Amino acid sequence: MAATATKGVVEESQDQKEELPIPQPPTHLYGYLGNLPDLDPAFALRSIWRLADLYGPIFKLDLVKRQSVVLSNYELIKEVLSDDRFEKNVTGALQELRPLIKDALFSAYPHEPNWHKAHRTLMPVFGPLGVRKMFPEQLDIASQMILRWDRLGPDNIIDTADDFTRLAFDTIGICAFNYRFNNFYAEHMHKFATQMSESLLEAGKRAGRTGIENNLRIWSAQHLQENIDAMHKLCDDLVAERMANPRPEINDLLNTMLNVADPVTGEKLDVENIRNQMVTFLIAGHETTSGTLAYLFYNLLKNPETLQKAQQEVDQVVGDGPIEVKHMSQLKYVDAAIKETLRMNGPIPAVQRRAKQETLLGGKYKVTPDMGIMINLKGLHNDPTVWGDDAGIFRPERMYDGFPTDAWRPFGVGMRSCIGRAFAEQEMILNVALILQRFQVEMADPSYELAIKSTLTTKPDGFSIKVRRRTGKDAMVGLTGAKTTAASKSSSAAKIEGNSRTRSKMTVLYGSNAGTCKAFAEDLQTNAPEFGFEADIKPLDQATENLPTDQPVVIITASYEGKPPDNAKKFVAWLEANASDISLAKGVKYATFGQLISTHIASFARTNGILGVGNSEWAQTYHKVPKLIDNLLTAGGASPICKPAFADVKQDCTGEWEEFSEHFWQTMQETGQAGSHEQKSELRAQVTKHDMPALLGGQEMSYGIIKSCRSLGGQGVGPEKRELEVALPEGTTYSTGDYLVVQPLNNPDTVRRVLARFDLHSDDLISISGTRKAYLQPSAGRSSIEAAVFFFQRVELSGPATVRQLEGLQNYAASEADKARLQELAQDHPKQVLGKNYSLLEILEDISSLQPPLSVFIDSLKPLTPRQYSISSSPLHSANHKPSAKPEGGHDTYSATISYDVHSAPARSGGSRIFNGVCSSFMANLKPGNKIHCFVRRTNADFRLPKDPKTPIIMIAAGTGLAPMRGFVQERTALAEAQGAQALGPAVLYFGCRDFEKDYIYREELAQAETLGAVSMRPTFSKRAPEGEGPQYAYTHERIWAERKEVVGLFKDQGAKIFLCGSASKLAKSTADVLVRIMMEDTGKSKEEALEWLERIREGRYVTDVFD
Repeated sequence: MAATATKGVVEESQDQKEELPIPQPPTHLYGYLGNLPDLDPAFALRSIWRLADLYGPIFKLDLVKRQSVVLSNYELIKEVLSDDRFEKNVTGALQELRPLIKDALFSAYPHEPNWHKAHRTLMPVFGPLGVRKMFPEQLDIASQMILRWDRLGPDNIIDTADDFTRLAFDTIGICAFNYRFNNFYAEHMHKFATQMSESLLEAGKRAGRTGIENNLRIWSAQHLQENIDAMHKLCDDLVAERMANPRPEINDLLNTMLNVADPVTGEKLDVENIRNQMVTFLIAGHETTSGTLAYLFYNLLKNPETLQKAQQEVDQVVGDGPIEVKHMSQLKYVDAAIKETLRMNGPIPAVQRRAKQETLLGGKYKVTPDMGIMINLKGLHNDPTVWGDDAGIFRPERMYDGFPTDAWRPFGVGMRSCIGRAFAEQEMILNVALILQRFQVEMADPSYELAIKSTLTTKPDGFSIKVRRRTGKDAMVGLTGAKTTAASKSSSAAKIEGNSRTRSKMTVLYGSNAGTCKAFAEDLQTNAPEFGFEADIKPLDQATENLPTDQPVVIITASYEGKPPDNAKKFVAWLEANASDISLAKGVKYATFGQLISTHIASFARTNGILGVGNSEWAQTYHKVPKLIDNLLTAGGASPICKPAFADVKQDCTGEWEEFSEHFWQTMQETGQAGSHEQKSELRAQVTKHDMPALLGGQEMSYGIIKSCRSLGGQGVGPEKRELEVALPEGTTYSTGDYLVVQPLNNPDTVRRVLARFDLHSDDLISISGTRKAYLQPSAGRSSIEAAVFFFQRVELSGPATVRQLEGLQNYAASEADKARLQELAQDHPKQVLGKNYSLLEILEDISSLQPPLSVFIDSLKPLTPRQYSISSSPLHSANHKPSAKPEGGHDTYSATISYDVHSAPARSGGSRIFNGVCSSFMANLKPGNKIHCFVRRTNADFRLPKDPKTPIIMIAAGTGLAPMRGFVQERTALAEAQGAQALGPAVLYFGCRDFEKDYIYREELAQAETLGAVSMRPTFSKRAPEGEGPQYAYTHERIWAERKEVVGLFKDQGAKIFLCGSASKLAKSTADVLVRIMMEDTGKSKEEALEWLERIREGRYVTDVFD
């Protein structure tokens, strides 16, 4: 049973000395467990962050053994930074490390004299001059990592946590006590590093356990002591060896600690304290630096325009010559990027303080010396009153803007701040410069989203990169002996010997999130040998600074709401950063084909064709990326060889691709760049009867588990609306407004029809060869795939047939009448095929004489792509958060809901067939306990609730477009329950329904939220409204117009932010129209001026998530 929670921060009293209670979450088990169950034992800080979001800038936790007050904003934190009233509090995991490092700099209690002696002795060594002297040793270790990466090549996957840990560990070893751990020359980390890692982990666990439990864990305590003894022995041996064989010529910390006396007491550090300091340097130095570097490259790669700026600065300051210590102070943007990373993702997540005597924080919250005070650095470093509303965005330039000194504290507080700050900053700038000077860096998995792991510090979990040496860079660039001139490029055309004749090489570069563009790239790769080419396909980012000049390059990329795909961001940023370079693409000839949502570009040294793919509903960003690339290539000296062509995924995307590829190869032949047409290597599909059960596979942690599923209504007035609640994999989190991406299975009835049409049994095995399309290949280690598994999991079966497919089917028509029917469908394709969603399978069923081989059918199918749904819940709501049930080693788990329409209706193609939406029908048939393959995708950075909950919001939605708005309301409800409604600004929700009884989804929940002050509901009903409840409106735009004075007041006077989710052609258009009308009436502006205003506010204050 939970005790009653203390409400959140209330408005300040006129009497600033009036004492107020500190907000506190409800305790557990009648108070006996305090707030311990609220903390994730494997990652307590994540729980602290969640509680800070709920309870505000100050709250208290009962940790049974002690009380802890958590501070999360600048105004309160700046007060406890004073060393006059407050001091460091050695507690938690740091206290548990005392057996290892005792009274060293990091862990000494404030009253212990050794801290003062060591601090005074070592400060000069860590001053500017002392750190500059360590540059050669830092460069020594950095070069080991750089050369190793270069040697392993561009396909090697680099685990950033592992390699940057090796780097920082080895750097501390050589600079602190001239010891080489040689981690870059061994497969596994040095045993000292392993022992330290285990000790840090165990210290964190011990801090989260009760004293009784720690006493019972005898083996864990024994293993910890064994690790401590081993680490102490190595350090003791190094000290003994140096004392026996002095080496005064060595510039390291060990010589200083052995030979320099404290200027105040005249005493030298004793041998035991020297050992403790050595271990401390390794702990503090390697954990923080390695984590910061990993976070930095994540931020740079997620924001490639910042990567371009950093790389350009390195090129301007250092060039191709050796990196020298003088360059460190000149790399100002690199330094700013590191500092911005420390603000956003500092590896030290909190600082512990305590009051020296009883005092009032903020003049109203009493704290006593026996209370711990935790400075939540994430809260400090994201406080919008200091950093602005864009605090969640990585923007290194903000480090130039100026900010209060106490608002940025990644290196600690007061006299106990990190003594090695200058050392760490020099080490990080050096390594970033070396990496950017030599390499193009890319994510090993472009879709990776930041996951965090925690020990004593935090760092990215599972973040890997790849590096490729930049064109023209010498093998020793940046190091002593480097050449200062770029290596010359090869000018001879690359050739490869084929089976029948010599083939030219071609590179196909793709940018794709959903897989469609990659499938097109594989299609081009498969057909290339017909025209005398051997094609190699790669992600588009690998072409950054690396467009080949000795072979054709085809670029196929997508445009998502005007933004490039994850694996094309670097390439686009590179083009934009060099837009003024008129020779950037000199000699490139290209052709352009475009379509909204995906963008396809073929870019060659001699010939370039661009295919752009997109969705015409996003009018403002329609084909933005392909057109941008087309324009930048032209501006950079490239010459188009044919007119641009663009496709729309709402129409016949595959058909447009087929037309483009045919035209592309024809142009290549006409210009003499492609050989005569060869016989195509046809896809072959061989069927073998299966004689054993199907093999099961799949990774457990890539699946979510269905917690609940329910109907929300809607039947009778439209499609049924349903909710699916998914328990996410352990450790997976999300933010309100994010998406859940679901990989569906095809409808069982559709699969049965395919199997029947080609006389297949579900267990028959299909062996596929003669194609490069990865989605058609069997799993690794297998030569075949079961027929049912293939058609359930691999290919789209329900999409409309393309013109090319219809033309190809004519070869298998048994009569002139059937051939004429196919020609009629092809000629009237938009109406008879696209308009009716007439699939290839349905055509084969309706024209039964058509008997194409199974291989022809398979070769025409696109990959089954995942579907994306807005999450309709908030992780802050208690119903969506489950504390870990494991005493240690587990993580809190979160659930997410998605709200969706079930598409099931008579097929527009006629007959007795029923059209079932692939993913919606798949989800509608799921039951609690089922597993689905899914992952969280982050939303547009602007589609988030304002950081200040008092900022008003206006939400506009219709149907299941309510999903993200329901998440926003859930979050505001949780805040209202924790802090009181006075902590929230106004929130208005315009919600379009058909029938007040049948499809006003979440009605009771929204009414309860309205009672709490979390939202003001403004429903509209297009078919049936409740009687006697005042004015009724059929559509949201009508009600917005009627209430325009309130809307203007919220938006213009109070700074409200508008969110919209729903149909692009209906809701988004009608809302844009009414906002323009309101603007014209309120300001007297013309329609054109009002439209320009609407475009200006789209990024930050009018944010849409539309679909059709």
